[in-house]
Amino acid sequence: MGFHLSRKLNRRVWNILAGTFFTRTALFMSVPYLAIFLTSQKHLSIFLAGCVLSINPLVNVLFSGFGGALADRLPLHKIIAVVPIIWGSLFILFYYADGFPAFLLLNGLNGLCYSIFEPASKKVLSTETLPENRLLVFNLRYTAINLGCFLGPLLSLMFNMKLTLFPYVILGVLYILYGVSTQFFFRHGGRIHASIASRGIGSLKNLGAIRKDYVFLLLLAGMSFSFFGYSQLNGTVSQYLNATSALADGARMYSVILSLNAVVILAAQFAVLRWISKWNPFHVVLASNLLIAASFLFFVLPVSPLMPLLFIIVFSLGELLIGARFDALVDELSPESNKGLYFGCSEFVKIGTTFGPMLGAGLLGLYGVESPVPVFGLIGGITAAGAALIGGARFQHLRKTRSPELMDEEPAALIR
Repeated sequence: MGFHLSRKLNRRVWNILAGTFFTRTALFMSVPYLAIFLTSQKHLSIFLAGCVLSINPLVNVLFSGFGGALADRLPLHKIIAVVPIIWGSLFILFYYADGFPAFLLLNGLNGLCYSIFEPASKKVLSTETLPENRLLVFNLRYTAINLGCFLGPLLSLMFNMKLTLFPYVILGVLYILYGVSTQFFFRHGGRIHASIASRGIGSLKNLGAIRKDYVFLLLLAGMSFSFFGYSQLNGTVSQYLNATSALADGARMYSVILSLNAVVILAAQFAVLRWISKWNPFHVVLASNLLIAASFLFFVLPVSPLMPLLFIIVFSLGELLIGARFDALVDELSPESNKGLYFGCSEFVKIGTTFGPMLGAGLLGLYGVESPVPVFGLIGGITAAGAALIGGARFQHLRKTRSPELMDEEPAALIR
Protein backbone atom coordinates (compact mmCIF):
# COMPACT_ATOMS: atom_id res chain seq x y z
CA MET A 1 0.00 0.00 0.00
CA GLY A 2 2.84 2.35 0.86
CA PHE A 3 4.54 1.64 -2.49
CA HIS A 4 1.25 2.15 -4.32
CA LEU A 5 0.79 5.47 -2.53
CA SER A 6 4.33 6.59 -3.34
CA ARG A 7 3.63 5.96 -7.03
CA LYS A 8 0.63 8.31 -6.86
CA LEU A 9 2.57 11.21 -5.31
CA ASN A 10 5.87 12.76 -6.38
CA ARG A 11 8.72 13.88 -4.15
CA ARG A 12 7.62 17.54 -4.14
CA VAL A 13 4.27 16.54 -2.64
CA TRP A 14 6.03 14.40 -0.04
CA ASN A 15 8.29 17.34 0.81
CA ILE A 16 5.27 19.55 1.48
CA LEU A 17 3.60 16.83 3.55
CA ALA A 18 6.74 16.08 5.60
CA GLY A 19 7.38 19.76 6.18
CA THR A 20 3.77 20.17 7.27
CA PHE A 21 4.20 17.40 9.85
CA PHE A 22 7.41 18.71 11.43
CA THR A 23 6.38 22.37 11.49
CA ARG A 24 2.91 21.62 12.85
CA THR A 25 4.40 19.47 15.62
CA ALA A 26 6.44 22.47 16.75
CA LEU A 27 3.46 24.77 16.16
CA PHE A 28 1.28 22.78 18.55
CA MET A 29 4.06 22.76 21.13
CA SER A 30 3.83 26.54 21.24
CA VAL A 31 0.88 28.42 19.76
CA PRO A 32 -1.99 26.83 21.77
CA TYR A 33 -0.28 27.93 24.99
CA LEU A 34 0.29 31.53 23.92
CA ALA A 35 -2.88 32.81 25.60
CA ILE A 36 -1.99 31.05 28.85
CA PHE A 37 1.58 32.38 28.69
CA LEU A 38 0.48 35.96 28.04
CA THR A 39 -1.98 36.00 30.94
CA SER A 40 0.05 34.03 33.49
CA GLN A 41 3.64 35.08 32.69
CA LYS A 42 3.29 38.46 31.00
CA HIS A 43 0.24 39.42 33.09
CA LEU A 44 -1.81 40.69 30.17
CA SER A 45 -5.56 40.87 30.64
CA ILE A 46 -7.72 38.18 29.06
CA PHE A 47 -8.97 40.76 26.55
CA LEU A 48 -5.47 41.87 25.46
CA ALA A 49 -4.40 38.24 25.13
CA GLY A 50 -7.47 37.69 22.96
CA CYS A 51 -6.44 40.64 20.79
CA VAL A 52 -2.98 39.11 20.27
CA LEU A 53 -4.61 35.86 19.17
CA SER A 54 -7.08 37.66 16.91
CA ILE A 55 -4.58 39.84 15.03
CA ASN A 56 -3.17 36.76 13.29
CA PRO A 57 -6.38 35.68 11.53
CA LEU A 58 -7.36 39.34 10.96
CA VAL A 59 -4.21 39.95 8.93
CA ASN A 60 -4.74 36.57 7.30
CA VAL A 61 -8.21 37.63 6.17
CA LEU A 62 -7.09 41.07 4.95
CA PHE A 63 -4.21 39.72 2.87
CA SER A 64 -5.50 36.27 1.82
CA GLY A 65 -6.70 37.49 -1.59
CA PHE A 66 -3.33 39.15 -2.13
CA GLY A 67 -1.50 35.97 -1.12
CA GLY A 68 -3.66 33.89 -3.45
CA ALA A 69 -3.00 36.29 -6.34
CA LEU A 70 0.75 36.01 -5.70
CA ALA A 71 0.44 32.23 -5.94
CA ASP A 72 -1.02 32.67 -9.43
CA ARG A 73 1.53 35.29 -10.56
CA LEU A 74 4.90 34.32 -9.03
CA PRO A 75 6.89 31.07 -9.29
CA LEU A 76 5.49 28.81 -6.60
CA HIS A 77 8.88 27.27 -5.81
CA LYS A 78 10.20 30.68 -4.77
CA ILE A 79 7.24 31.43 -2.49
CA ILE A 80 7.38 28.11 -0.67
CA ALA A 81 11.18 28.31 -0.29
CA VAL A 82 11.64 31.94 0.82
CA VAL A 83 8.58 32.56 2.99
CA PRO A 84 9.31 29.75 5.53
CA ILE A 85 12.77 31.21 6.17
CA ILE A 86 11.30 34.66 6.92
CA TRP A 87 8.49 33.06 8.89
CA GLY A 88 10.89 31.00 10.99
CA SER A 89 12.89 34.13 11.86
CA LEU A 90 9.70 35.78 13.10
CA PHE A 91 8.89 32.81 15.32
CA ILE A 92 12.33 33.01 16.92
CA LEU A 93 11.68 36.68 17.72
CA PHE A 94 8.66 35.63 19.82
CA TYR A 95 11.13 34.30 22.40
CA TYR A 96 12.65 37.76 22.81
CA ALA A 97 9.38 39.74 22.74
CA ASP A 98 8.22 41.59 25.82
CA GLY A 99 4.95 43.46 26.11
CA PHE A 100 1.65 43.70 24.29
CA PRO A 101 2.81 45.79 21.24
CA ALA A 102 5.65 43.37 20.41
CA PHE A 103 3.42 40.29 20.59
CA LEU A 104 0.71 42.05 18.60
CA LEU A 105 3.16 43.00 15.83
CA LEU A 106 4.82 39.59 15.65
CA ASN A 107 1.53 37.70 15.56
CA GLY A 108 0.29 40.06 12.84
CA LEU A 109 3.40 39.36 10.73
CA ASN A 110 2.87 35.67 11.46
CA GLY A 111 -0.58 36.00 9.86
CA LEU A 112 0.91 37.78 6.83
CA CYS A 113 3.38 34.96 6.21
CA TYR A 114 0.55 32.45 6.52
CA SER A 115 -1.52 34.41 3.96
CA ILE A 116 1.25 34.19 1.39
CA PHE A 117 2.46 30.65 2.08
CA GLU A 118 -0.77 28.64 2.50
CA PRO A 119 -2.39 29.25 -0.91
CA ALA A 120 0.95 28.61 -2.61
CA SER A 121 1.50 25.29 -0.80
CA LYS A 122 -2.09 24.16 -1.47
CA LYS A 123 -1.72 25.07 -5.13
CA VAL A 124 1.47 23.02 -5.28
CA LEU A 125 -0.40 20.01 -3.90
CA SER A 126 -3.16 20.52 -6.47
CA THR A 127 -0.85 21.20 -9.43
CA GLU A 128 1.59 18.38 -8.65
CA THR A 129 -1.17 15.79 -8.17
CA LEU A 130 -3.51 14.13 -10.65
CA PRO A 131 -7.17 15.16 -10.17
CA GLU A 132 -8.24 11.71 -9.01
CA ASN A 133 -5.65 11.80 -6.20
CA ARG A 134 -6.27 15.33 -4.90
CA LEU A 135 -8.83 14.41 -2.24
CA LEU A 136 -6.33 11.84 -0.92
CA VAL A 137 -3.52 14.42 -0.91
CA PHE A 138 -5.52 17.02 0.98
CA ASN A 139 -6.46 14.36 3.52
CA LEU A 140 -2.82 13.31 3.87
CA ARG A 141 -2.00 16.96 4.52
CA TYR A 142 -4.70 16.98 7.18
CA THR A 143 -3.23 13.78 8.65
CA ALA A 144 0.20 15.43 8.87
CA ILE A 145 -1.35 18.41 10.65
CA ASN A 146 -3.07 16.18 13.17
CA LEU A 147 0.00 14.05 13.81
CA GLY A 148 1.66 17.33 14.74
CA CYS A 149 -1.34 18.27 16.85
CA PHE A 150 -1.02 14.96 18.70
CA LEU A 151 2.73 15.06 19.32
CA GLY A 152 3.11 18.81 19.96
CA PRO A 153 1.09 19.07 23.19
CA LEU A 154 2.58 15.79 24.47
CA LEU A 155 6.10 17.09 23.94
CA SER A 156 5.17 20.39 25.57
CA LEU A 157 3.73 18.54 28.56
CA MET A 158 6.68 16.13 28.75
CA PHE A 159 9.25 18.94 28.83
CA ASN A 160 7.02 21.34 30.81
CA MET A 161 7.20 23.97 28.07
CA LYS A 162 3.71 25.44 28.43
CA LEU A 163 4.96 28.41 30.48
CA THR A 164 7.90 29.36 28.26
CA LEU A 165 8.25 30.59 24.69
CA PHE A 166 11.29 28.43 23.94
CA PRO A 167 9.13 26.16 21.71
CA TYR A 168 8.86 29.17 19.39
CA VAL A 169 12.62 28.92 18.84
CA ILE A 170 12.23 25.25 17.89
CA LEU A 171 9.34 26.20 15.63
CA GLY A 172 11.39 28.91 13.94
CA VAL A 173 14.36 26.63 13.31
CA LEU A 174 12.12 23.96 11.77
CA TYR A 175 10.48 26.48 9.44
CA ILE A 176 13.89 27.70 8.29
CA LEU A 177 15.00 24.10 7.64
CA TYR A 178 11.71 23.52 5.80
CA GLY A 179 12.46 26.45 3.49
CA VAL A 180 15.98 25.19 2.83
CA SER A 181 14.74 21.66 2.05
CA THR A 182 12.11 23.06 -0.32
CA GLN A 183 14.82 24.81 -2.35
CA PHE A 184 16.45 21.40 -2.86
CA PHE A 185 13.29 19.50 -3.83
CA PHE A 186 12.00 22.15 -6.21
CA ARG A 187 15.27 23.16 -7.82
CA HIS A 188 14.38 21.43 -11.11
CA GLY A 189 10.92 22.96 -11.30
CA GLY A 190 8.30 20.49 -12.53
CA ARG A 191 4.68 21.03 -13.38
CA ILE A 192 4.43 24.15 -11.25
CA HIS A 193 6.95 26.07 -13.35
CA ALA A 194 5.15 25.32 -16.59
CA SER A 195 1.87 26.57 -15.21
CA ILE A 196 3.05 30.01 -14.12
CA ALA A 197 3.58 31.83 -17.37
CA SER A 198 0.21 31.06 -18.88
CA ARG A 199 -1.94 31.38 -15.78
CA GLY A 200 -3.01 33.94 -13.30
CA ILE A 201 -1.53 37.05 -14.91
CA GLY A 202 -4.83 38.83 -14.35
CA SER A 203 -5.48 37.08 -11.07
CA LEU A 204 -6.24 40.24 -9.10
CA LYS A 205 -8.67 41.31 -11.84
CA ASN A 206 -10.42 37.97 -11.45
CA LEU A 207 -11.52 38.98 -7.97
CA GLY A 208 -14.52 40.35 -9.86
CA ALA A 209 -15.40 36.84 -11.00
CA ILE A 210 -15.25 35.61 -7.42
CA ARG A 211 -17.64 38.37 -6.38
CA LYS A 212 -20.17 36.84 -8.78
CA ASP A 213 -19.57 33.27 -7.61
CA TYR A 214 -22.42 33.15 -5.10
CA VAL A 215 -21.87 29.47 -4.33
CA PHE A 216 -18.31 30.15 -3.24
CA LEU A 217 -19.21 33.32 -1.33
CA LEU A 218 -22.07 31.68 0.59
CA LEU A 219 -19.82 28.72 1.37
CA LEU A 220 -17.13 31.04 2.76
CA ALA A 221 -19.69 32.98 4.81
CA GLY A 222 -21.09 29.80 6.34
CA MET A 223 -17.69 28.29 7.01
CA SER A 224 -16.60 31.49 8.77
CA PHE A 225 -19.10 30.60 11.51
CA SER A 226 -17.61 27.11 11.72
CA PHE A 227 -14.16 28.65 12.13
CA PHE A 228 -15.59 31.02 14.74
CA GLY A 229 -16.46 27.93 16.77
CA TYR A 230 -13.17 26.21 15.93
CA SER A 231 -11.15 29.21 17.17
CA GLN A 232 -12.58 28.83 20.66
CA LEU A 233 -10.38 25.78 21.30
CA ASN A 234 -7.17 27.84 21.39
CA GLY A 235 -8.79 30.89 22.97
CA THR A 236 -11.89 30.72 25.16
CA VAL A 237 -11.64 27.02 26.04
CA SER A 238 -7.97 27.26 27.06
CA GLN A 239 -8.61 30.38 29.18
CA TYR A 240 -11.70 28.86 30.78
CA LEU A 241 -9.99 25.58 31.70
CA ASN A 242 -6.91 27.40 32.98
CA ALA A 243 -8.91 29.84 35.17
CA THR A 244 -11.91 27.87 36.45
CA SER A 245 -11.83 26.64 40.03
CA ALA A 246 -14.18 23.77 39.18
CA LEU A 247 -11.29 21.68 37.80
CA ALA A 248 -8.19 20.80 39.80
CA ASP A 249 -5.62 21.28 37.01
CA GLY A 250 -7.26 22.92 34.05
CA ALA A 251 -4.01 23.68 32.21
CA ARG A 252 -3.05 20.00 32.27
CA MET A 253 -6.57 19.05 31.20
CA TYR A 254 -6.18 21.39 28.25
CA SER A 255 -3.01 19.57 27.16
CA VAL A 256 -4.88 16.27 27.45
CA ILE A 257 -7.81 17.38 25.30
CA LEU A 258 -5.48 18.84 22.66
CA SER A 259 -3.81 15.46 22.28
CA LEU A 260 -7.17 13.66 22.44
CA ASN A 261 -8.36 15.99 19.67
CA ALA A 262 -5.62 14.66 17.41
CA VAL A 263 -6.12 11.03 18.54
CA VAL A 264 -9.82 11.10 17.63
CA ILE A 265 -9.10 12.62 14.23
CA LEU A 266 -6.20 10.29 13.42
CA ALA A 267 -8.14 7.21 14.53
CA ALA A 268 -11.31 8.12 12.68
CA GLN A 269 -10.09 10.07 9.66
CA PHE A 270 -9.85 7.47 6.91
CA ALA A 271 -12.82 5.46 8.18
CA VAL A 272 -14.89 8.63 8.12
CA LEU A 273 -13.46 9.54 4.71
CA ARG A 274 -14.66 6.21 3.30
CA TRP A 275 -18.03 6.66 4.98
CA ILE A 276 -18.62 10.14 3.55
CA SER A 277 -17.05 9.45 0.14
CA LYS A 278 -20.49 9.31 -1.50
CA TRP A 279 -21.88 12.31 0.37
CA ASN A 280 -22.39 15.61 -1.32
CA PRO A 281 -19.46 17.76 -0.06
CA PHE A 282 -21.83 20.54 0.99
CA HIS A 283 -23.57 18.09 3.32
CA VAL A 284 -20.20 17.18 4.83
CA VAL A 285 -19.29 20.76 5.72
CA LEU A 286 -22.86 21.39 6.96
CA ALA A 287 -22.56 18.43 9.35
CA SER A 288 -19.19 19.76 10.51
CA ASN A 289 -20.76 23.09 11.45
CA LEU A 290 -23.53 21.48 13.48
CA LEU A 291 -21.15 19.14 15.32
CA ILE A 292 -18.82 21.98 16.35
CA ALA A 293 -21.81 24.03 17.53
CA ALA A 294 -23.24 21.08 19.49
CA SER A 295 -19.91 20.37 21.21
CA PHE A 296 -20.15 23.57 23.28
CA LEU A 297 -23.35 22.30 24.89
CA PHE A 298 -21.21 20.05 27.11
CA PHE A 299 -19.93 23.17 28.88
CA VAL A 300 -23.46 24.06 29.97
CA LEU A 301 -23.71 20.75 31.84
CA PRO A 302 -22.53 20.40 35.46
CA VAL A 303 -18.74 20.77 35.55
CA SER A 304 -16.78 17.52 35.83
CA PRO A 305 -13.50 16.11 34.46
CA LEU A 306 -15.60 14.18 31.92
CA MET A 307 -17.10 17.35 30.45
CA PRO A 308 -14.01 18.54 28.50
CA LEU A 309 -13.45 15.01 27.20
CA LEU A 310 -16.98 14.74 25.78
CA PHE A 311 -16.63 18.22 24.34
CA ILE A 312 -13.41 17.41 22.49
CA ILE A 313 -14.74 14.15 21.00
CA VAL A 314 -17.74 15.86 19.36
CA PHE A 315 -15.65 18.93 18.49
CA SER A 316 -13.01 16.72 16.85
CA LEU A 317 -15.56 14.96 14.67
CA GLY A 318 -16.77 18.35 13.45
CA GLU A 319 -13.21 19.48 12.80
CA LEU A 320 -12.49 16.21 11.00
CA LEU A 321 -15.29 16.79 8.51
CA ILE A 322 -13.93 20.26 7.72
CA GLY A 323 -10.42 18.93 7.23
CA ALA A 324 -11.61 15.98 5.15
CA ARG A 325 -13.55 18.03 2.64
CA PHE A 326 -13.21 21.82 2.73
CA ASP A 327 -9.87 22.27 0.88
CA ALA A 328 -10.84 19.62 -1.66
CA LEU A 329 -14.21 21.33 -2.15
CA VAL A 330 -12.47 24.65 -2.84
CA ASP A 331 -10.19 22.84 -5.30
CA GLU A 332 -13.23 21.43 -7.12
CA LEU A 333 -15.05 24.75 -7.22
CA SER A 334 -12.07 26.72 -8.53
CA PRO A 335 -11.12 27.07 -12.21
CA GLU A 336 -7.64 25.83 -13.11
CA SER A 337 -6.40 29.32 -14.01
CA ASN A 338 -7.22 30.81 -10.60
CA LYS A 339 -6.63 28.06 -8.06
CA GLY A 340 -4.20 30.17 -6.06
CA LEU A 341 -6.71 33.01 -5.87
CA TYR A 342 -9.51 30.68 -4.76
CA PHE A 343 -7.29 29.00 -2.17
CA GLY A 344 -6.24 32.43 -0.97
CA CYS A 345 -9.79 33.76 -0.78
CA SER A 346 -10.87 30.59 1.04
CA GLU A 347 -8.90 32.02 3.96
CA PHE A 348 -11.69 34.60 4.32
CA VAL A 349 -13.31 32.00 6.57
CA LYS A 350 -10.72 33.06 9.14
CA ILE A 351 -12.85 36.16 9.78
CA GLY A 352 -14.56 33.83 12.24
CA THR A 353 -11.20 33.04 13.81
CA THR A 354 -10.51 36.77 14.04
CA PHE A 355 -13.56 37.65 16.09
CA GLY A 356 -13.86 34.30 17.89
CA PRO A 357 -11.16 34.79 20.55
CA MET A 358 -12.12 38.44 21.13
CA LEU A 359 -15.82 37.67 21.54
CA GLY A 360 -15.09 34.61 23.64
CA ALA A 361 -12.75 36.60 25.89
CA GLY A 362 -15.37 39.36 26.11
CA LEU A 363 -18.03 36.84 27.19
CA LEU A 364 -15.67 35.36 29.79
CA GLY A 365 -14.97 38.85 31.08
CA LEU A 366 -18.67 39.72 31.13
CA TYR A 367 -20.02 36.58 32.78
CA GLY A 368 -16.89 35.25 34.50
CA VAL A 369 -15.22 31.86 34.27
CA GLU A 370 -17.57 30.44 36.87
CA SER A 371 -20.60 31.05 34.60
CA PRO A 372 -19.97 28.88 31.54
CA VAL A 373 -23.63 28.46 30.56
CA PRO A 374 -24.20 31.88 28.91
CA VAL A 375 -20.64 31.97 27.54
CA PHE A 376 -20.68 28.64 25.72
CA GLY A 377 -24.41 28.71 25.02
CA LEU A 378 -23.94 31.91 23.00
CA ILE A 379 -20.82 30.56 21.31
CA GLY A 380 -22.68 27.42 20.24
CA GLY A 381 -25.64 29.41 18.94
CA ILE A 382 -23.45 31.77 16.91
CA THR A 383 -21.55 28.85 15.40
CA ALA A 384 -24.77 27.09 14.35
CA ALA A 385 -25.90 30.19 12.42
CA GLY A 386 -23.45 29.19 9.69
CA ALA A 387 -25.59 26.15 8.82
CA ALA A 388 -28.15 28.36 7.06
CA LEU A 389 -25.48 29.94 4.85
CA ILE A 390 -23.93 26.59 3.92
CA GLY A 391 -27.42 25.37 3.06
CA GLY A 392 -27.80 28.46 0.86
CA ALA A 393 -24.55 27.61 -0.94
CA ARG A 394 -25.85 24.11 -1.60
CA PHE A 395 -29.11 25.54 -2.97
CA GLN A 396 -27.27 27.96 -5.28
CA HIS A 397 -25.05 25.13 -6.47
CA LEU A 398 -28.09 23.02 -7.37
CA ARG A 399 -29.51 25.93 -9.35
CA LYS A 400 -26.21 26.40 -11.16
CA THR A 401 -25.75 22.74 -12.07
CA ARG A 402 -29.32 22.56 -13.39
CA SER A 403 -28.68 25.47 -15.76
CA PRO A 404 -26.90 24.34 -18.96
CA GLU A 405 -25.59 27.84 -19.59
CA LEU A 406 -23.97 28.05 -16.19
CA MET A 407 -22.62 24.53 -16.52
CA ASP A 408 -20.79 25.58 -19.66
CA GLU A 409 -19.36 28.64 -17.92
CA GLU A 410 -18.30 26.92 -14.71
CA PRO A 411 -17.21 23.35 -15.46
CA ALA A 412 -14.93 23.36 -12.42
CA ALA A 413 -17.92 23.83 -10.14
CA LEU A 414 -19.56 20.56 -11.09
CA ILE A 415 -19.40 18.37 -8.03
CA ARG A 416 -20.83 14.94 -7.87
